Order: sequence, then C-alpha cells, then structure tokens
Amino acid sequence: MAPKQSYYNVLGLQRTATTEEVKKAYRKLALKWHPERASEPKAEVLSTFDSIAEAYEVLSNPARRAIFDQYGETGLKNGIPDGQGGVKGGKYQFNNNAAEIFAAFFGTSSPFADILGDMGSEPPAFYGELTGMQLPHVKAKPAPKVVELEVTLRELYNCVTKKITYTRKKLKHDEMSTYDEMVDQYVGLKPWWTDGLVASFPGAGDEGVDILPGDVDVAMTIAPDICWACEGSTLIYTARIGLTEALCGTILEIPCLDGRQLAIPVTQVVAPGYTKKWPGEGMPKEDGTKGNLLIKFDIQFPETLTPAQKTTIKKTLAQ
Repeated sequence: MAPKQSYYNVLGLQRTATTEEVKKAYRKLALKWHPERASEPKAEVLSTFDSIAEAYEVLSNPARRAIFDQYGETGLKNGIPDGQGGVKGGKYQFNNNAAEIFAAFFGTSSPFADILGDMGSEPPAFYGELTGMQLPHVKAKPAPKVVELEVTLRELYNCVTKKITYTRKKLKHDEMSTYDEMVDQYVGLKPWWTDGLVASFPGAGDEGVDILPGDVDVAMTIAPDICWACEGSTLIYTARIGLTEALCGTILEIPCLDGRQLAIPVTQVVAPGYTKKWPGEGMPKEDGTKGNLLIKFDIQFPETLTPAQKTTIKKTLAQ
C-alpha cells in the first residue's frame, strides 16, 4: 500500500499556500473527483474524493492547520502527549462526510457546480431542468468561537495543563431552541508554542437550529514578565546589578523557570548593552534539546557620589 499523502500534496499545494489558494485547489479537485462526475474506477474515486475533503477540512481551518504544521497528522488526530502518559489538546477525526463538505462549500450537492456558477451565488432558473435535482437544504457552520488563553512563561516551560471555560449555545432536546451552557476544556501547554492559535475543539462551539455545531479555537498569549522574555527557543533574563558588580564582577543567582537556582559567574566588565549567553538553559524544544539562555543586564547607577568617592574612582580608573 502506498504511503498516505500529506494534506498539502493531496491538494497540490505548497506549505505556504494562502487560504484562497486552499479554496481554489479544493474547488478544482472536488469537482473533478465528484463520484457522479469522475470516470475512474469507483473505489479510487471515492477514496480520492474523501482525501480531498479531509485535506480541505484541515487546511481551511487555521487552528487545525497550525497543529498539523507543527505536529503532523498524528498530533492532529491523536492529540499531543502531556508528558504524564496521556494526551491533551484538540483532537481531529475525519467523519467521512465528503459529500457534506462539498455541499457546504458549493451550496449544492450537484457535481455540476462549475456550470451553475460560483459558490455562494444563486442557482440559475434552469437548475432543475439541467440537473434533474432539487437543491438540498444545506446546514451552515458558524465561525469558530475563539477562546483567549493567557499563560506565563513558567507555565509554558513546565508543560502545565490549563483549563479554559466558555459559554456556548446548546440545542435543546426539542431541536427548536437553545440555552446557554458553560463548558470546560483542557489544553496541555508545550514549551515551543508561541502566541496565536494552538488548539482546536471540533464541534464544541455553538449549536443552533438548522446549523452545524461550531468549532472552538484556542488563541494563546504569553503574559509579560518583569525578568523573563522569550524569542523562539531562547530564554531572555534581565539581571539587575549595581555599578560595583558591573565593574568588579559578581555571581548571578538566577531563579530558573523549573525551580532550580542557576549560579553564573560574571568576571568581565559589564558595559551598557552587554549580554551573556549560557548554552542549554533556554526553552525546551520539540526535539528534546533546549535553546540558550541570554542574560541582559540592567545596571543600577548610584544617584549621588561623595567627593571622596569621586576622587577614589578617578584615581582607580586613571591607573
């Protein structure tokens, strides 16, 4: 059996493809491989049609696409290991609903959508005569509900599991009305994540009459910290030192994000703008290694000096 193609390969796209390019590729291939239109063997047609729909369903959703780009299909479908023997985060499974996806995209289940006009436009008056079919009622899907999640660098570094709580519209049993429901979801943080969409919960959003359940996307932001910052896998620590320490040297005691205390000797003169790099003490990376720690210095100058102090400094620096 041939290995399964990447979603990008299925749609004939580069990883840098825009959303519009994803839609354009799906439109072309879905029409070509529609089971009522393609002339290839039935099994091949159905398999290809499903693959095209699955690729579009993932790549057209920013959160799913981000997870796929970072963790691959395994991470997207099986979840992300939480480091404690379980998995956390959004999971995705294709529901073999290629026909549903086609109808939602084109506004019709007809394989002749290219003849009938652009998606989203009204079908022409001769639709019934041309196809012998009636337009089906297509359930729309609401835009994803975006839930904001603020985390600290310490939480990110230590792969903390965060709970998000949001309110969604839940369809009542009569399927004619809705009520507000509080929902909890859990997201296992990963140290290599950056600001932006990090997880998706398909079908966990708003429900309603004659609409498909919406998705929930999680948008993460890293809270600012007075001492710590991060650029990629590089951790940045700002150390406050006095002028004497800057000139004469010191041993920095850095409180690491994992609870350790890191002692780093500074033996050279620390001038304004000077930085010191310490390998292997940055953010954990996906390959199991760590980035670097970059130490910046905030030198605290004295507000005043006595005449005697000034004289001593002048004599010392003049030597």
